[in-house]
Amino acid sequence: MSNASPFALEKIRRSTFIKDVEWHAVVSSTNDRGIELAGSADLVTPLLILAGEQTAGRGRGTNRWWSEAGALTFSIVFDPQKDASACGLPVAVERWPRIALVAGVALCDVLHEVIPDLPHGLKWPNDVLVAGKKIAGILVEAPPAIPPAPRRLVLGMGMNINNTLTAAPVEIQSAGVALCDAVGATFDVTRLLILWLNRFADLLDALASDDPALPARWHTLCALTGKTVELQSGNRLVRGLCRGIDADGALLVDTETGPERLYAGVLVRTA
Repeated sequence: MSNASPFALEKIRRSTFIKDVEWHAVVSSTNDRGIELAGSADLVTPLLILAGEQTAGRGRGTNRWWSEAGALTFSIVFDPQKDASACGLPVAVERWPRIALVAGVALCDVLHEVIPDLPHGLKWPNDVLVAGKKIAGILVEAPPAIPPAPRRLVLGMGMNINNTLTAAPVEIQSAGVALCDAVGATFDVTRLLILWLNRFADLLDALASDDPALPARWHTLCALTGKTVELQSGNRLVRGLCRGIDADGALLVDTETGPERLYAGVLVRTA
């Protein structure tokens, strides 16, 4: 792989709330790199870490992110209480757990702009779907603060854009989709990234100001609504009918013993 970036890095800095960009042709994981840097008091944030290829990209838990050249993989290191002020109000700490949903809604809004004819939605808690298949995964981590550096979040995303899945393992092809395969064309990754960053900034502002339109949006986009779901939540297996995502970001499930609100869990199956 060439070390040259396919991204217009200066344009990203000029056109978004990002203050600095770090490019890697190959990196083990952009989130690992973000966690490594997050404790530095001198770090300029929001910092965007972009990678041409990840050798050990991570998802939630022990999951790994499979990708080839052409995928859009990056992490943002930022302090939502300070850096979000570039686009509006600071995001209170108690609202940080909803930032993964905010990132997903932002991507759905971008997809609606660039591929309006294909259905898209959120697979709680951290995936984005196109035509029922995974196009992106989101991983938000909050490493411990190392004073005098403030507490920062590391938000990682992997998006299947120009990385055709025709050579992917069969299980990846059955569950995932790349934008280029979905529409038969390649995309300008810089433009898509700028669209997402600016939409994400707008929605961080909405989260900070408690705009009721934001949770209404992620509730509407929930791809699990109306389906019977089984989720591993801690040491419990929860089964029931999904009723969407509430304003706090919890998945609403009607079980045999009554309604439940799940703030974390792993989806085992749907029906």
